[in-house]
Amino acid sequence: MKTIIPFIALLLATMTISSQEYVNIDSKITSVTVFPDRAQINREALFSKGEGKSILRISGLSPYAEPSSMQVKGEGDFMIISVNTRMNFLEPTGESEEVKKISGRIEELETRIEDEKTGIGILKEKESFLTANRIVTGKNENISAQELKNITDLYTSSIESVRKGILEKNRLIKKYEEEKQKLENQLNLTLRESKMPSSELLVSVSSPTPARGKITLSYLVSNAGWYPSYDIRLDDIDEDIRLYYKANLHQNTGKEWDNVLLSFSSANPSMSGSLPVLLPLYLNFYVQPSANFKSAKGIARPQTMDIPDEEEMFFTLEEAVPVQEADAPPVNIARTNTSFSFEVDIPQKISSDGKINTIELQQLSAEAGYKYIAVPKLREDAFLTADIPEWEALNLMNGETNIYFGNTFTGTTILNTNQISDTLNVSLGTDNNITVKRERRKEYTLVRTIGSNRIDTRSFEISIRNNKSSDIHIIVYDQIPVSQNKDIEVEVTELSGGRLNEISGEVVWDTTIPAGSSKVFILTYAVKYPKNQKVILE
Repeated sequence: MKTIIPFIALLLATMTISSQEYVNIDSKITSVTVFPDRAQINREALFSKGEGKSILRISGLSPYAEPSSMQVKGEGDFMIISVNTRMNFLEPTGESEEVKKISGRIEELETRIEDEKTGIGILKEKESFLTANRIVTGKNENISAQELKNITDLYTSSIESVRKGILEKNRLIKKYEEEKQKLENQLNLTLRESKMPSSELLVSVSSPTPARGKITLSYLVSNAGWYPSYDIRLDDIDEDIRLYYKANLHQNTGKEWDNVLLSFSSANPSMSGSLPVLLPLYLNFYVQPSANFKSAKGIARPQTMDIPDEEEMFFTLEEAVPVQEADAPPVNIARTNTSFSFEVDIPQKISSDGKINTIELQQLSAEAGYKYIAVPKLREDAFLTADIPEWEALNLMNGETNIYFGNTFTGTTILNTNQISDTLNVSLGTDNNITVKRERRKEYTLVRTIGSNRIDTRSFEISIRNNKSSDIHIIVYDQIPVSQNKDIEVEVTELSGGRLNEISGEVVWDTTIPAGSSKVFILTYAVKYPKNQKVILE
């Protein structure tokens, strides 16, 4: 008995110490820096503790938090001894706004179904009453034909109304139950994610006296990121280009970002922190890619066209849609030697549902030089392009771009910043006011046989008409076939002043066409080859 009493006392003392060891404190997300493939969460937590050692327990963190990225800073009269993270399976991440919204709609549908079923019960009682009272006279009572007709009509209309009411309510119940089933399926998927374990931080601290303080922590989470997109607006080709920079943000981290300050960074925090090794830098001449024609697919299939490599453009054509411009929230731009970021001054609320949230970052105006490009052999259209000088100062990234002319949506293109030039080339789609034609000159196209050789002559007329009210600068591309066999000879007979690249066969006409005027270019060549062979020219 003497042994048991000290043991109980020791156990009680241990339980007392254990209960005082952990100090549960609440933290709040204050700001988030979003990277292309993850995000940095910044939290703050206030606490008070007694003297000595304590463990501050900050729970409810995202299950996608990366423990190796955890950084903790303390403010107050205490010292941080250690920091540890662990998963908490007893406290899931909690309900999201989407869960609450779906649950609320399901409850609303259940109430409507219950109301309709109650209405059906009342109508069935009425139907039973009408059926039970169909006998309108006793055995010895007489009734006139008109009275019988009136009673019959009343019964018929009443029973018809009742049964139609029941049928209509059953249809409504079926509709509500189908919608409810879909919502329940969606809710189950969402709950599966919301019931994931949460992450928590354990901060061991020590102070000689009772203390109050603040803990600031930051960490990286996956399941979040952003990518840029743009609107380019242009009223006329003699004006500056207007570019609207937008961030498309998604997050499914298990925790909502409620009333937080956002910043969007182009940096890559997943890069290794190991010391890099500097390798020798070897120089050589830059070789321009050969102007072989290749297929460049548009954003929306099946619209494709072939264009020269050096003027690669991506496009879609869509029906014009009038739109209105909107103001962007205030944004500050910060730049480092390797990246840049946009800081949005207005707090945002981003739900953890994986949906895209679009936030406008800034509106830019940039000088641009405009020119048209045509490849009539592949497509009889003129593509307007803008050359933006010193574009590096605009902090641009690759992204899909909507094109607007005169506040009307005309199509999409791709803003490609992977260019070595200090001038950014942007395709703005086709212009219907420029007419492009490429036609075979039949009278100059012929095949002759001389001795053991066949001579195949081809001639084309390329016509460009400017239907605009201003002059245009246009570059037209075509090609001459290039022989890869000594028995095949190619002779160029007419180019109308075009520049020929004898290695690639590319022909370029760079010209200006006045308003309301046209220009015609002739392309003629002859190919000689053995008559017993077959050569495909076009």
